[in-house]
Amino acid sequence: MRKIYSVIAVAGLFLSSCASMLNQAIPDNAPGVTGNARELVRLTNDPIVEYYPRISPDGKKMLFYTVDNNKVGNERFSLVYTVLGQPGRTPLIGSHTYSGSWMKDSKSILYTYMRPSKPVICKGNIDGSSGISYISPSAMGEWDSWPTLSPDGKRIIFSSKVGNSYQICMMDLNGNNFTVLTEGTYPNFHPSGNSFLYEKAVGKFSQIFSYDMKTGQSTQLTSGEFTSKDASFSPDGKLITFTSTRDSQSSHIFVMEANGSNLIQITQGNSINYFPSFGSNKNIYFCSNAGAPKGNSLMASEVSFADIWTVQLLN
Repeated sequence: MRKIYSVIAVAGLFLSSCASMLNQAIPDNAPGVTGNARELVRLTNDPIVEYYPRISPDGKKMLFYTVDNNKVGNERFSLVYTVLGQPGRTPLIGSHTYSGSWMKDSKSILYTYMRPSKPVICKGNIDGSSGISYISPSAMGEWDSWPTLSPDGKRIIFSSKVGNSYQICMMDLNGNNFTVLTEGTYPNFHPSGNSFLYEKAVGKFSQIFSYDMKTGQSTQLTSGEFTSKDASFSPDGKLITFTSTRDSQSSHIFVMEANGSNLIQITQGNSINYFPSFGSNKNIYFCSNAGAPKGNSLMASEVSFADIWTVQLLN
């Protein structure tokens, strides 16, 4: 299939369109792109691992977390944001932070803080003015993580270990009215707030589900003898991007309609691609181990090497 690339490999430089980019050679082992997408762009190129890109509601900033394997334990994890189209990046809050998501104003975030004995959900302003603000005074479960704010700004869904399994939980923005909704992890709201996506194991493989907030019913959207995970909606709620191993070669980015139909593959090849999310103009941001140092199997793994890329969905 035809592949169209526009790439820059300068650490910390983020560009909003291909028109403003410098043309440089694609590094070996770049993610392959199918004919369903175009304009592959490498946004970061650093020895520090970078995960979970999330674009702000105003479309101007990207939030992600880094893992510095020169450090130990949860000190390795730190949240960072960058202004798209501008050089540099801004560290947020400090170490022991990950799984961040934007709040409605594009100036504040929710995130997991791992310094307490049990990780908790916190919020803060990206300018640092609010410090670390706990949503609740203590953890709701054994490992509160992946918080996402409802579109009306009133509720937070997140995952936590409750008993022997991970559950999707909900609480008010002030930490009250804690509720366990369903077994699973990695929740992401639909733009309407009427449903959310999540994943859980079905047999040997993770599958993607949709949970209806009105009925409390779940619908399985993916199936098969392969893993499907990391699902999130497009801004208009019509599409879902996710990670799957269904091409039998590697972990790749896919897109389907919100009801699970009309699935298409976005990336291909031997790189490991995951944690996709939509930005504006049908751009999909994702992590990849493409470009990992040759001859080092550890560095080539997704847990030891990951940069952030973006690609534009066609049609």
